[in-house]
Amino acid sequence: MMRKFKVFFIAALVAAALTGCGDKDEIKAPSGDSDSASAEKIRPDQEMRNAQIFLYNKGLRTTDVYADFIKKFEKYDSTIAWGLKVNFFDSTGKEISNLEADSGLIRERTNMMVAYGHVVVISQDSSRLETEQLSWNAMENKIETDKFVTIVQHGDTLTGYGLEADQRLTHITIKKQVSGRLKNTQSIEP
Repeated sequence: MMRKFKVFFIAALVAAALTGCGDKDEIKAPSGDSDSASAEKIRPDQEMRNAQIFLYNKGLRTTDVYADFIKKFEKYDSTIAWGLKVNFFDSTGKEISNLEADSGLIRERTNMMVAYGHVVVISQDSSRLETEQLSWNAMENKIETDKFVTIVQHGDTLTGYGLEADQRLTHITIKKQVSGRLKNTQSIEP
């Protein structure tokens, strides 16, 4: 029951912050009594403009996060960012892809991020992924979504719903309703 409450609480926190409901500096926490006028208010521990966050895994830098504006809630390991730009690195420190999104939720302790809005990922080989929501898990070096996606690679365009991919966009699985336009059909074997 407590785990469900925490998941609900974080979802409510993100929804309220991303939709702009309520006062800019306060978010009302859900309470057991939905009619209660005295619901606890949660205020960010930090607010920053032109913010930078660097994420590490076992001492290696995995991600650079830049945002126009962030609100950080330490107790909930939640940083809400607007105007999000992210650079992903491999284990050698080489930049492998970039992400831009309207907003996002970052969990520094678990190296997790969810990007929202117009989300675009571009890999070093110029592969391009577009969607409205994308989750990134640094521990598994995996990005995923259940939303509609468009992928452009080497002149080929694929669309569908749901995706799992690596950060380089070299191993991609589109889960359902896959369609596309292929530039070079000679390389496809029946």
